[in-house]
Amino acid sequence: MRNTEPIAGEALRDARVALRAAWYDAALELLQGCEDWPSDDAEAAVVLKAETIRRRDPVGALGYLATVADIPVSEAGRFRYAIQLGKAHAAVRDLSRAESWFEQARALCGAVPDGAQTLAFHDLRMRWFRRDYEPGAREFELAVMHPDPSVVSSAYAIRGWLHAGRGAYREQAADLMHAVRYATMPGAERLDVAALAASTHALAQLGFETANDDGVALARTALETIAWTSDVRAAHYMTVRALGWDAFMRGRAAQAQWMFKDARALAPTPAWTVMSHLDRAYVARLSRNEGWAIEELAEANRIARQVRWESCFDEQRQVLVVLAVLYAPVDAALAQRYAATYARLGTENVDPQLALSTDRRARAHAHYAQGRVDQTLGRHETATASLQAAYAIFDGSGFHYRAALAATALAEIDVEGPWRDRALAHAGEYPDCPLAAAVDDAVARESAMPAELTPLQRQIARALFTGADVAELSQRFSRSRLTIERHVDAILAAFGVATRGALLREARARGLA
Repeated sequence: MRNTEPIAGEALRDARVALRAAWYDAALELLQGCEDWPSDDAEAAVVLKAETIRRRDPVGALGYLATVADIPVSEAGRFRYAIQLGKAHAAVRDLSRAESWFEQARALCGAVPDGAQTLAFHDLRMRWFRRDYEPGAREFELAVMHPDPSVVSSAYAIRGWLHAGRGAYREQAADLMHAVRYATMPGAERLDVAALAASTHALAQLGFETANDDGVALARTALETIAWTSDVRAAHYMTVRALGWDAFMRGRAAQAQWMFKDARALAPTPAWTVMSHLDRAYVARLSRNEGWAIEELAEANRIARQVRWESCFDEQRQVLVVLAVLYAPVDAALAQRYAATYARLGTENVDPQLALSTDRRARAHAHYAQGRVDQTLGRHETATASLQAAYAIFDGSGFHYRAALAATALAEIDVEGPWRDRALAHAGEYPDCPLAAAVDDAVARESAMPAELTPLQRQIARALFTGADVAELSQRFSRSRLTIERHVDAILAAFGVATRGALLREARARGLA
């Protein structure tokens, strides 16, 4: 036994370091056979192993904890074991059982020096899980007294999510910035990389959406500071993507393209690979390069058809919204399928720690996608209602990027209304924003279409501008070739031309191609 104690102690110490650094395979390898270590080391090791498993598979962690229930025998060991069971049950949405285990830990919290602070931190987390949005909760003040800086950083992030639950996004940004600043402080190598990565992604996305210069700058600093690993690849991808969009919205197109390229290489799942193609498609469309946009959309759709969206977790569901929005002008039927899929799935299976799970912005995304589809189909009354609902949420939340998009869509429908000015006001929050010029461009393109064209003919016309032939149009719009040819003849007549070549020249002259 004396020979194994130093070895077990060293392995336990190194496993803690590996877990903090988000090298989970290394941690598990170091903990192999820990169940047979000397008692004190085994008590700590099995909890550490369960935590490592939980990071990837909460259900697997619960199964493992059931096999080692006899190992923690001291009060300190049983406290940490109860905490770990509470965390695992919360992760699988079994909140009543999670709270039961935390109560068992409460009776033992005096057995460890930081027991009260640890429990306060988990009580704070449980408020979010229960949707009890009380940023002033007394648990926070105790949690930030924890000696572990990772716990303190995470406590600020969780309070930020409580603010988000109330729609207080300015306060959320302040707390996220407080959480992420730990990455730039001395001793940052001791921080939990996974927790810090999640906070950095949240700050980058929120900073971009709300044009928060300080938040974006801090997220960029953290991006360069954090030692990212493959086990936090999703957060790495989403941070790079959000900062790429921020660069684009501030007129730094070259930097944005490099960041989009880096993000595509980091995409951790097929759903996020789809989003990488959609980012490029959107940039292409804003750059008036519809041919490039169609190519990127086609590749995104090819991959998206293979994705089981009901099995996607977290924010990957938002890919469906972007698919619907970008396909709306060129293939309303496909756009409608994506919008309906998002509406059907909603936020089921979304991580309850993410604002998306309860945030009304999720409803705004759905309203916006459906509004774009209805707009393309010529259902202007229902489109206006959906887009106005989306705009009201984004505007009220200070989400300038999304509000600008919704207002632009409304300006295309109601040229005489206030929407153009509102879109420009939101776009103006970003210096040198290309979206500002795109607002008038979008309205002008819509006005440049002959008024006598039906909604279907407008879709066909847009497809013709990109070089689609009759056979492709017949398949896309589920019409016979003869019917498509009749629609093409009507489009040519409306534009006052006789050939498809002349149509393309006229479309370019009107700024439509």
